[in-house]
Amino acid sequence: MEQFKVIGYYICGIINASEHLQGIGKQILSVSSCIGEQHPKWECFMGGWSKGERQEYQNFLRMDDEQYKEFSDAANRLFELRRIDVDCRFFRASDAQDFYKRFCTGIACRIVSISTTKKYFKILAKELKGSNSHGVMNGSIDNSLWIGNDILGWDIAGFHSFLCNSLQVGLPGVKFNDIGLLANDFHDVISYAEQIKGLGEPVEWFPCRLGIYE
Repeated sequence: MEQFKVIGYYICGIINASEHLQGIGKQILSVSSCIGEQHPKWECFMGGWSKGERQEYQNFLRMDDEQYKEFSDAANRLFELRRIDVDCRFFRASDAQDFYKRFCTGIACRIVSISTTKKYFKILAKELKGSNSHGVMNGSIDNSLWIGNDILGWDIAGFHSFLCNSLQVGLPGVKFNDIGLLANDFHDVISYAEQIKGLGEPVEWFPCRLGIYE
């Protein structure tokens, strides 16, 4: 049985699917910021808020000014210590768990691990080194509870999902669960990744396993 190596951990929101994803499901959980929601938002430590967005985010988190400052300071500290990456990916499960317990229990989100097989792990490691990423991945064996699969591609500072470009259209036998993740066997997902090679975003598509991490 092939083992999966952990790329990292996300605190992912469970959000309503955008209009172009309505055929997949009513809700989406994704590590891609194009279609999903991750916490803390990368603007917390990278900057770049548009007018009013920071206050909207604070309101969404249901925090007063003091609570939000603590939240933002914690995110910045993790980024400065190179324990969270530009795409909001935690390198350590313990950091994701601590951050979730301190700040995220009041919103609809879960801690998820993302992992892949040794072959694709090596490919991704090379891509991260040539991008805005810290270039760090966890690398431990993923023993989390499987919740679905995805096909991802790294683009400078974050992942695209194959759903970003509706590349699921035309894939034979593709199935989705109630949070927009692939319900197909991982061997099928490997095949799907090969079939969409060169399509959509200019990235190297690779199959990915997602698991719930308590």
